[in-house]
Amino acid sequence: MIMAISRLKKGFCSKAKVGTVQFRFAQVFDLQTRLFMVVIRLFATVGGFPMVQEIDGFNDSLWQQTAVLGPKTGLLTESKTCDVAIIGAGFTGLNAALDLAKTGHSVCVLEARTLGFGASGRAGRQVNMGLNSGPKDLISRYGQEQAERTIAMMQNTPRTLFERVQKHQLDCDPVQTGWIQSAVDAKVFGEQKALAKEYEAFGGGLEVLGKEELEQRSGANGYVGGLFCPSAGSVQPLSYTRELARVAMAAGAEIFTDSPVKGLTQTGNGWELTIGSALKVKAGQVLVCTNGYTDDLVKGLKEKVVPIRSVLIATEPLSQKLRSEILPNQVTFVDKRRLILYMRYDRDGRLCIGDHGPMRDIFYPSDFEAVKRRAVKVFPQLASVSWDFHWGGRVAMTMSHLPFLYEPKPGLITGMGYNGRGVGMGTVMGINLAKAARARLDDQESTDLDFPFTSPRGYPFHRFHPLGAKIGIAWASLRDHWQENRGSQK
Repeated sequence: MIMAISRLKKGFCSKAKVGTVQFRFAQVFDLQTRLFMVVIRLFATVGGFPMVQEIDGFNDSLWQQTAVLGPKTGLLTESKTCDVAIIGAGFTGLNAALDLAKTGHSVCVLEARTLGFGASGRAGRQVNMGLNSGPKDLISRYGQEQAERTIAMMQNTPRTLFERVQKHQLDCDPVQTGWIQSAVDAKVFGEQKALAKEYEAFGGGLEVLGKEELEQRSGANGYVGGLFCPSAGSVQPLSYTRELARVAMAAGAEIFTDSPVKGLTQTGNGWELTIGSALKVKAGQVLVCTNGYTDDLVKGLKEKVVPIRSVLIATEPLSQKLRSEILPNQVTFVDKRRLILYMRYDRDGRLCIGDHGPMRDIFYPSDFEAVKRRAVKVFPQLASVSWDFHWGGRVAMTMSHLPFLYEPKPGLITGMGYNGRGVGMGTVMGINLAKAARARLDDQESTDLDFPFTSPRGYPFHRFHPLGAKIGIAWASLRDHWQENRGSQK
């Protein structure tokens, strides 16, 4: 039986074991992975082997259990004409839809699955300031004038999101008690201090923490210092998504779920989108807001991002004693390495922790063991707690490590590539996409955008990205290990 399974798996995956041992797959194509699982289940059933539990990255998440109910949406059942069609009902698409509907434009949002099915319903929920580049780098890339707008946007991202939550009374468990980024060694700490100094020239926003102050604010030992952003915080991401949909629909936007766009054709006065076999949506402008779940709909777009998987876990509700020792005052926390570890409490006192995961969309219990070990290493008090939730999803990475605003053809605009900072960046990108679409509809130039239009580089040999990502993650993990060992020996 084992020999037969080994032959069947050849070409579909890198490794599989039947019994009480975990399956491990290298994703080549989702269809192949699903087909292989059907075959394995058949053999396991016939042979009497117990199957390993599969974890659904969306439906098994903590956010599904604690989110508010979403507005009623459904399939597109008739063809439509609108000013702007938006593909994707996540942070970006729904923020764009809200702003466009508020200014009187007709909006049709088309979502292939359900509200927040992508990262918007699975994210680690941190609302952070900034990008993965500092002011000097942005000035070098964009020039002084554009960079200053982008820097101001970065500094104001948490404020923008939380003001939006308050203005529209979004029920999404907002917490704005700050964010800590720790430094594992003097080199990282030096880079953090330099970054904080760069921001001082633009009004600041980051505070440098010494070793003792970081320990006091976070409860974490073993770090040489870090940064603190007082304006940052967190939200319940699926609730935030559903609430955005609610207020966008109240403003006049139409949202259709389980309505994947199968075709996109440029016409004389805009675009025509095909849904299913016959339904059409005609729009003057199209916004593509699919981030890590981007497919082949827009030629060449998928190659501009690599979807890295992130896995998340959540503890049982912690005691007041543990909560006073681990991240007191509910600050969000990031262990700054090449492969970061991030943490945050939910409203019930569960500690939610995220890390990198396997390069596939099917998860298994053993995929979460590494993040548990890392969490216990930072906070040994977690060694005896129960882990109640396990889930995961995709994070869209770009060559530049920055998000992009891109117009591959006139009237077809996309914004994506948040590199792990999608809650805040997806919000401000949606706002900017709405500005760009309004300007195009009015035949005007977009002169006040926080992001510049760019032509982002694609990843060479993108079809092999699962293998490339695995190699990159392994190399980053090894370098983090060396770096940590050097720091502990000093």
